[in-house]
Amino acid sequence: MHIINSIIDIKPYTITVIFDNKEQRKINFVPILSDFPVLKKPDVFISATLDDYPTLKWEGLAKMKELDGTIVPAPLDFSPDTLYEMSEKV
Repeated sequence: MHIINSIIDIKPYTITVIFDNKEQRKINFVPILSDFPVLKKPDVFISATLDDYPTLKWEGLAKMKELDGTIVPAPLDFSPDTLYEMSEKV
């Protein structure tokens, strides 16, 4: 299992991070942009931050259902293991 320690650089549509194993890796999101069209907007894409897990997240881009059935904004995030597999060592 991997976690992301820090974000080094964000550019549309790549993010360079340091994983817990000390590797600096670049994640290319171009292959999955068709599945997440909201990330195609450069200003939205570059707003990525780390959450408490920690992994990359975009605040308010997903939706979730509360226990009472109300739909509310939620962060869009990705498994850090998936991001590691998508990345290449820099």
